[in-house]
Amino acid sequence: MDRIFRTAFLLVPVILTLSCTPGTRTVENPLIDTANTFTLDISKVEISDSATVLYINADYIPHYWIRISSDTYLAAKGRKYPMTGTDGIQADSLYWMPESGKASFRLMFGPLPRNVRSFDFIESDSEDSFRLYGVDLTGKTVYDKAAGVPDSLLTVAGDMRVPEPEFAIGMTTVRLHLLNYRPELTKRAFLYVNTLLNGQQEYVSDIDPETCTAEFRFRQYGPANAMIVTGPGSGTIWTAPGEDIDVYYDMRVTGFLLQKSFRQEDDWKGKGFRTIYSTGKYSGLTNAYDSASARDYFLWMFTGEFARYDMTADEYVAHVTEKYRSLADSIAHSSAGRMLKEIQLITLKQETVSAFALGDMIRTHNYMNVYDDWTLWNSGFPGLDRMRKENYAAVCSLIDINDPMLLMGAQMLSYIDAVTVPDIGWEDIAGTDSGLVPSLRKVSGLAQKAENAALSEQDFRMLEDMDNPFYLEAFRTMQADTEAALAAVGDKAAIEKTPDVGNAELFDAIIAPHRGKIVLVDFWNTWCGPCKGALEMNEPLKSTELKSDDIVWIYIANETSPLVEYKTMIPDIKGLHYRLNDGQWKYLRDKFNIDGIPSYVLVDREGRYGLRNDFRDHGKMVSTLKGMLDIE
Repeated sequence: MDRIFRTAFLLVPVILTLSCTPGTRTVENPLIDTANTFTLDISKVEISDSATVLYINADYIPHYWIRISSDTYLAAKGRKYPMTGTDGIQADSLYWMPESGKASFRLMFGPLPRNVRSFDFIESDSEDSFRLYGVDLTGKTVYDKAAGVPDSLLTVAGDMRVPEPEFAIGMTTVRLHLLNYRPELTKRAFLYVNTLLNGQQEYVSDIDPETCTAEFRFRQYGPANAMIVTGPGSGTIWTAPGEDIDVYYDMRVTGFLLQKSFRQEDDWKGKGFRTIYSTGKYSGLTNAYDSASARDYFLWMFTGEFARYDMTADEYVAHVTEKYRSLADSIAHSSAGRMLKEIQLITLKQETVSAFALGDMIRTHNYMNVYDDWTLWNSGFPGLDRMRKENYAAVCSLIDINDPMLLMGAQMLSYIDAVTVPDIGWEDIAGTDSGLVPSLRKVSGLAQKAENAALSEQDFRMLEDMDNPFYLEAFRTMQADTEAALAAVGDKAAIEKTPDVGNAELFDAIIAPHRGKIVLVDFWNTWCGPCKGALEMNEPLKSTELKSDDIVWIYIANETSPLVEYKTMIPDIKGLHYRLNDGQWKYLRDKFNIDGIPSYVLVDREGRYGLRNDFRDHGKMVSTLKGMLDIE
């Protein structure tokens, strides 16, 4: 009997240990499949005949609160195990995070059966509750191989070269297959496409819960990379114009990233986890980039610690140069395959060009972070030794900034923004008036015009004179698409006529017809994610809690909102819509000291008004308006 017991004990995984209490088993740092949050982690599970105890670590913004509902339960094998007690946190009460932003507490539940291999942690059935799915009790140390991925995509072709950028136009289709998908995590998928000509474009697709798929289709102009976002997880892909690709996305990345953020040991569980498996022309690049931590070689310019405010321009240049050379040397001597090394170096070059172009801003950003003083942002950076032509020119001794391969890195938009800064004469600095950089500088801003059907004959004549015919074809197509889409929208969207007054009188003229009513003015734009999120929450209230003829909803956007998207969206947003030009928008931004959007101005019945950015707290907005309307 003793020999049998010892043999059975040896079969128990090392991570499962017997405590001093008979019948109790402990699982340290259990592997978690999927999660909808990066705020809570389970560091330990203790299961006895009388209880299941979860040891919870929390990480959140200092001095902000979290809350654990008394309706929290564990789910396993079709049964629910309600929470029976807490230690270190009180259920249903606000728990204010300390200065460190970190806290620990315990949650108690009824005992799970001994044959349970995993469970789900559900902090109530409300949509915004914390959820951790597939909490492992078997002692796994790595994730199982993703099921449902074609065998041809499992191997990374690491010795290939990074393909050249393709200057072409076509309709691109991305079919997204979500592995280990749970509808409770998210019902929509987002694709943020970083484009050559028109910045970052957002595409949204509902996820089919039966097939666990979503599909995106968009016209692509030249090379692009994109970020897939589903719930708290994300991953990067590269796409070629006009291709149809399948992307297999492992939703366990949500659990992987949760554990990575909490468990910093060198050999943390899940190391080597892959999120994405892609087909298509750039599949090798996508799969290689996803298979390793390419971010190990980022400059991380905006942490507030990259460079000091008191550096002279020459010192800053020497600092960035040394950083670049050190990281480039590390890439060269790493054990990664050729393709991964190439994409890491290209991305580093993109960031380095950006670091030079933004040298003044980055040093000031450091000061504001260190001293928590953001007034310098609009003060002209007093005392700063500004970058000069010879400082910018130093980057050209490190990098061929005109190399088209710089469009293939993960930081393409940073590179494009850097080489199109109007005040830096890169043509003169680099000694060239042809090639990629001069072309990008010539067409900078034309995409916004095309998206508003505002390209002129003069614009097209300039495009006809360019060496690469791609740009002329691209902008002709872009403008034609806009005109066709505007014709399809027709008169469905009502845009109010902007009062014909000076900028100083504009706001008063907009609200004047509504004297005696409560007016909420919402400053927004179509490209602003938080703006759209707030609109989505507010819209149902207009026919329910805040239904009243005594409140007027006014929405102010500007011409950075592409006209087609703007006209498509506003019919579903009840209220009065104004679309201002740059000068009008800038005046009102300065008038109200608007620090970003969404921003809100509340006008009372007497016509008095003021900025109310506390309304970014949706509950605060609703309670204030209900109080003014005298609604219970």
